[in-house]
Amino acid sequence: MFSHIHPTKSPEKLKEHKSLVKKYLDRIIEFKNIDLDKLANVFEIKDREFVKNLIIEAIILHDEGKCNPAFQYLKMKNEEFRDEYEKLDIKDSNHSFLGAKLFYERFIEEVVREEDIDEAYKKLTFLVVLSFLISKHHSKLDGFSDFVDKLKRNLEGEFAEFNIDKEYMDIKKFVAIKFIFSLLISSDYYATLEYMTNLEIEDFGKIDDSFFKDFEEFEIVKNIRENKSVSGINVLRKEIFLEAENSIDNSNIYYLHAPTGAGKTITSINLALKLNPTKIFYVFPFNTLVEQTKNVIETIFRRNFSVINSITPMDVEEDDENLYTKVYLNRLFYHSPLIITTHINFFDILFGINKEDNFPLWQLYNSVVIIDEIQSYNLNVWWFMAEFFEVFSEVLNVKFIIMSATLPKIDYFLESKNNWKSLIKSEKYFKNPLFKDRVECDFNLLEDENDENKILEIIKQNRRILVEFITKKSAREFYNFLKENLEGYEIYELSGDDNKLIRNYVIKRSKEAKKIVIVATQVIEAGVDIDLDVGIKDISIIEAEEQFLGRINRNAKSKGIAYFFDKDSSYKVYKDVRIEFSLKDKNLQKDFINKDFEAYYLAILEKLKNKNLEFVGSYSRYNEFLEEIKSLKYKEIKKKMKLIDTKHQTLFFPYDIDVREYKIEVLDFVEGNILSGERVWEEFKNLNSIENFAKKEVLKSKINYLMQFFTYNIPIYLKIDEYNDECCGIYLIRDYEEFFDEEFKFNREKFFKKLNREYDFL
Repeated sequence: MFSHIHPTKSPEKLKEHKSLVKKYLDRIIEFKNIDLDKLANVFEIKDREFVKNLIIEAIILHDEGKCNPAFQYLKMKNEEFRDEYEKLDIKDSNHSFLGAKLFYERFIEEVVREEDIDEAYKKLTFLVVLSFLISKHHSKLDGFSDFVDKLKRNLEGEFAEFNIDKEYMDIKKFVAIKFIFSLLISSDYYATLEYMTNLEIEDFGKIDDSFFKDFEEFEIVKNIRENKSVSGINVLRKEIFLEAENSIDNSNIYYLHAPTGAGKTITSINLALKLNPTKIFYVFPFNTLVEQTKNVIETIFRRNFSVINSITPMDVEEDDENLYTKVYLNRLFYHSPLIITTHINFFDILFGINKEDNFPLWQLYNSVVIIDEIQSYNLNVWWFMAEFFEVFSEVLNVKFIIMSATLPKIDYFLESKNNWKSLIKSEKYFKNPLFKDRVECDFNLLEDENDENKILEIIKQNRRILVEFITKKSAREFYNFLKENLEGYEIYELSGDDNKLIRNYVIKRSKEAKKIVIVATQVIEAGVDIDLDVGIKDISIIEAEEQFLGRINRNAKSKGIAYFFDKDSSYKVYKDVRIEFSLKDKNLQKDFINKDFEAYYLAILEKLKNKNLEFVGSYSRYNEFLEEIKSLKYKEIKKKMKLIDTKHQTLFFPYDIDVREYKIEVLDFVEGNILSGERVWEEFKNLNSIENFAKKEVLKSKINYLMQFFTYNIPIYLKIDEYNDECCGIYLIRDYEEFFDEEFKFNREKFFKKLNREYDFL
């Protein structure tokens, strides 16, 4: 009986594959120090050995369905099974469901021997769940109830009829089952890879002594340890570092509530290392923050980390198939000791149903996850996030460090808050003049009619100014107004329509120009490395206002000032309960100045709680969540935990970019200082012709990095009637000149008019 075949090697026998699967399962368990007894306890079955044995057997025996004669003859080219194949009425080569059925039949008698009826039901449900995982090891983790119905239809004899006790399921088992699925598909993948490529994986990426050494030898940390005298804001950064470090205990989830500019990156890494993890995940809501933190971490740990997001290319130094496989594998399984990634990627690991989502889930075991800017996450999932963080921390022994300058205490939703701990007495830092008075706030413009001439006068009295609007339309109008009415300043516009190259150029000029005005949208708020003297902002939500202050007088070297005005409605942008609170409220202005966000967040959290407990039909949103958990509806939970729900179409404009002004990491397609959009598009299309999957994924990551400089998103309901080419849902438009001005700004209004649609764009 064969498990895999190879063009140049002898077929792999099923027993050989099972042996390799066991080898990798054992390696993962040893590497992560997985406590199988603790995992077994989650399922609340008294016979713990039964649970542990069944988990291991499910993983090792998952391919038993390959005994299917159709699979052996058609897929494995195994002539030994020709006669049996010919006798089949239905010549279906599928092996996953058959493997699940065989696994159920193999252990059901052991289940029914259980004399305690409650224990028997638990064991039965557990057996069916593991059979379900086997059935899904080549597909998505969904359709549990459909699987149960199918299993019943395909069973014969006295054990064909059974009932699942849905009430037995809870959120801990929901997470543990997903974790077992990750162990199964990962052990299978590693084992298959070793046979197919002779590539044996021994290093899964672990924090070792060199990490601690590098960190302790980093100059800032060294100065803190040696108690060297510091001045100004560095005194407070040092105090926060040490107070947080001394507050670590046996809690699972830590809050680090510290002001903007308090050195949270260094402090959080120190905390993570103190928790002695196998791996560290550093999670951000925005790619700009990923890039900034990468630059900091690079100075500490050099190259001993990985950035995993949608735009960071995988690096392969030579055209070697095994090298492509290894690099792709490192990305797929998060093999680096320290991973910097986005919240989208992280939530895919926690809640995704595809195999690619679940491969790295086991890497979270005994790891530390640092979550920055948590207030940026979708408010509608805060309650469920709190529930899941609590359970992931318990079941997978993962520690969370949650941090922000405006920190919602999401454990508010939980009955027990024993596992959640605040690391510092943040009030004394927020009240310190170096943080509190770093930027003076002026609300006088809120009292008046919006007048661009008043803003112009403020600009003329200063040298380095940041102006933020809520919508792209207003930002563009004011940018054009300044171009006509302001002399002696460098004037730039930054919005979501500006690619990374333009953004980096503007950031560079912000550090060099003596007199500069940057007109921006919300893209400026989080992670953009800009430090100006004066800020002028259209009000929206309190978190956005605080993030905006983080772009002004960041290092408290002088005295910054921020003016607030009211122009556009924030409803179209935020669409949640936060828009009920604004800086027009005098009491909120006081809280904002004093950096006291507690009352604000208590009001927000209370509103969210009430919203989730309101009944719509038979269920409240929270009851629905619990029912989906009990029914193992992984697909529905993935939808519920979605952080960003945007639907758009992508346009590609193949212009040429002169790269001399910009820093580009991938130079493969640059000729004579020109990055050709046409060349990038052709290389993007050519990906489909690459047969080696790993090579395709590595090259795809490089092309995706370059694609971002030429692509723009528009609403899904706008119909694209005229385009020159299409690939993977992206539309190539060669006649683009009329939609770009002399400064290469994309004019959406012109483009939408050409589509004969009216659209009030953000």
